[in-house]
Amino acid sequence: MRVIIIENGSKEQIEELKLKTLPRNGEYVEFKQTLYSIHKVIHTENDIKLLVIRVR
Repeated sequence: MRVIIIENGSKEQIEELKLKTLPRNGEYVEFKQTLYSIHKVIHTENDIKLLVIRVR
């Protein structure tokens, strides 16, 4: 499934990824050696957006 990672505070799009499973709120996803905590999962008609908070 196609997901878009968006920084929660700035609403800046970080990247578009393809994932096999959908993560849940509170779980973590790593992208380019940066760890993000998933704040909220938003389902839209065209895609799924993950609002994330940078952890490290």
